[in-house]
Amino acid sequence: MRYVAYKIYPEEFLNNEVIDNALIIEGRKVRRVRILGKVENINVGNIISFYVDGVNVRYFEDKPVYIEEGDIVDVIGRPRTYDGEKYIMAEIIRKRDERWIKLRDLEIKKTRKYLLERAEPYEEDLEEEIYAEILNPDIIKNKILVLIEKVGEITFEELAGMVNIPEEDLEKYLSELKESGDIFEPRPGVYKTL
Repeated sequence: MRYVAYKIYPEEFLNNEVIDNALIIEGRKVRRVRILGKVENINVGNIISFYVDGVNVRYFEDKPVYIEEGDIVDVIGRPRTYDGEKYIMAEIIRKRDERWIKLRDLEIKKTRKYLLERAEPYEEDLEEEIYAEILNPDIIKNKILVLIEKVGEITFEELAGMVNIPEEDLEKYLSELKESGDIFEPRPGVYKTL
């Protein structure tokens, strides 16, 4: 699944935590981000690393990147941590000009509501892992039902990210919960309780 790349300010990346490969912003998990800023401290080695307005960016791809100190770049990537340091694992890097800075500020202000409405909620009690080898199927189904009730409406992908069971098993349990009338699908791949 390809997650939406939400536009954020570089300082939001710096001032928030990365937990389980997601940046936590205003109680939401953001699995892909898009930042715009000035390039600093380029380091070329096995990987290319640099900073964008203080945010550590690492590029692991084989495709060359043509950037210089002081360039303004638009970076799309995934939040990650390594040895306690957070960084963005860049997927796309594009050079931009000064006009983009004001435009990005307007874009973030206009689209922030989508992040707050659509990004996956982060609540520690929802991060409960379900281990199939320990629990019996009825307990697993009950825990899945509780998660759906807490969220209200959830996609298969969001649910799969919260439980530690194979997707085939999750599909089977969701099918059983639909047959028993505990949940329904208002849209394909989206689940709600009755």
